[in-house]
Amino acid sequence: MTSLCTSLRTQQQLVTKSPAASMLVGTIGPRASIAGFVKPTKSLPWLLSIASSRMSWKLLEHRSSRFHVALRQLRCYAEASARRSPLLNEQQRRAKAASSKLFTERLEIPERLIIYHFGRGRVGVLAVLKLTSILVSAFFTFFLVPSFVMADKPISETVAVAVAGMIPILFISYTTAPFVTHIHVHLPPAARVSRPVLERFVRTMPASLRLTVTTVGPIGKPRYSSVTVGELRPVTGERFGLVNYMRDTKPENATRKWYMHRALGSFMVHEGLYKDKRFGKKGKVDGWIWDAVREKTQSNKT
Repeated sequence: MTSLCTSLRTQQQLVTKSPAASMLVGTIGPRASIAGFVKPTKSLPWLLSIASSRMSWKLLEHRSSRFHVALRQLRCYAEASARRSPLLNEQQRRAKAASSKLFTERLEIPERLIIYHFGRGRVGVLAVLKLTSILVSAFFTFFLVPSFVMADKPISETVAVAVAGMIPILFISYTTAPFVTHIHVHLPPAARVSRPVLERFVRTMPASLRLTVTTVGPIGKPRYSSVTVGELRPVTGERFGLVNYMRDTKPENATRKWYMHRALGSFMVHEGLYKDKRFGKKGKVDGWIWDAVREKTQSNKT
């Protein structure tokens, strides 16, 4: 009886000291013999060390798993990068372009309106006149002058023929260069919603409103000049009265290469061709807008 109590007391002490020991004692129990229960064998400390090592490995694995879970959560809830992906930027750009295109298609008035036209007949005569002067000069330069040289004519006569051939093209180019054939106005989207909105915009037009002035070049080719309402100023008596509007071309010429044409700064706009005329169809001349532009340019007069 005494040995049994001693064995049970030893087992209870082992159970209270280590959970692994309680699990092992509950599994293998005390050794029994004829004399009764005896103390556990000497292999019990070795088994307890194995169980303790297994428990430590399980605890380490548990902590490691918790660390990986916390790391994954940290990665999942990390702040997004400030740099956007190219795909997202491309999608936003396409969406913005589509919305802008849809808004533009719904506008009633086109982006560019013609507000001045010199007339088809006048433009045709002007172009033919320029081409004729070129042909006359070419005939004198490439046919008459070589024939005078081959015929041993006096040098004075040869020079006179060459000068006579150059006079028409120089005179026509100088006198007709400022003649304006078309003027287009470029409207912002806010002014293209409807006709009443356009009229309100024209009455309060800004000085930065852009115009495209078309003239005829030396060989009859159209020449375009981009100006603003604030740049135009009315003048009188310029170039024998053939110029009634001028602008400062120094800033624009400073940005051009030496081989490029100089910016055109003198214009001749014939008044009274489409005075106060209003057209609703696309492609017609809205002369009333040019009348408002002309009144606006009076404040630029010096």
